[in-house]
Order: sequence, then structure tokens, then C-alpha cells
Amino acid sequence: MAINTDFNVNAGTKAPRKLLKHYVNVGTKEAKEWELLGTGVEDSSIETNFETEEVNDILGNHETTVTGAAPSQSFEPFTVRGGSKLAFKLHEIWLDKKYEELSQFDMLTVYGYIGTETDGYEADMQSDCTITFGSIGGSAYVDMPITVNYSDKKERGTVKFTEGAPEFTKASA
Repeated sequence: MAINTDFNVNAGTKAPRKLLKHYVNVGTKEAKEWELLGTGVEDSSIETNFETEEVNDILGNHETTVTGAAPSQSFEPFTVRGGSKLAFKLHEIWLDKKYEELSQFDMLTVYGYIGTETDGYEADMQSDCTITFGSIGGSAYVDMPITVNYSDKKERGTVKFTEGAPEFTKASA
């Protein structure tokens, strides 16, 4: 995989949010099936949640060190819709009280503003991510707002789309 050195939007042009896509594996580890997240969601960002240490040394200098990150992302509302395998999985986990399964999701993030349709777009795939929901209900529809806690067990690569479905290829070392 060639390393991209720039964004694929014109100089000075803002990259549309729809180019940053988030998928969850609703299939198996062996036969991945990606469901796109974000339908009906107006705003969603990966919160980096950097962990830092701050020190004032004996000379009066202030220094900050980044020691890690705990990235997470909320999708609200996440409305129960026919055909959503993720919503059904979460519903089943809730009813069966199999909460340990909430930490076994693979996530795929596609950076569609880096790369090309021909060569693929930059992407990362993370295993053992946690998806939780804070409530079930709502007013007009059944909502189940979700939070994704990324594991940072990350593989970098590229994604090409075949009939709208993403196909991830791991980057060579």
C-alpha cells in the first residue's frame, strides 16, 4: 500500500463529513458483514480522550506528556430500524443478559478523504470494541443511542467498495 501524502479534496476545500464512515461487523470474525452507522445521526465524532500527565519541573517549566488515548464515539439517536442487524444483536444481548458480548465487535473506519476509488481509501479496522446503549425507548420511535469504545487493537489498510460493501485490505508492513 502506498502512503498517501495529502487529502483527495482540492486545496482549501472542506472535506464533507460523509467521507468519514464508520462500520460495525454484524457477521462473524471469519465472514465479516459490515453495517454502516450514522443513519439519522446529525453529529458524531470520534472523541480522542487523550490521557495526559502534566509536570512543573524545578526550573519552572511546564511539560505535558500524552500517555495514551481512550477513543469513543456516540451515535444518537440510533433508531431501531427493520433490517438493522446491529440493533437486533443489541436487543438480543439485552434480553439474554449476555453483556460480555458487548465487547466483541469489530469496527471499520474509512477515511474517504484520503485515497481514491481505484487504489482504495485509507482505513483502520479495530477488534474487540465495545458497543453499549444507554437507554431503549424514545417518543415517536424506539431509540437505542449507542456509544462505541474503540479498543485501539488496530490494523491499518485500505478499503475498496464492491457493490457498496467495503472490502478491507491490511497494509503490508
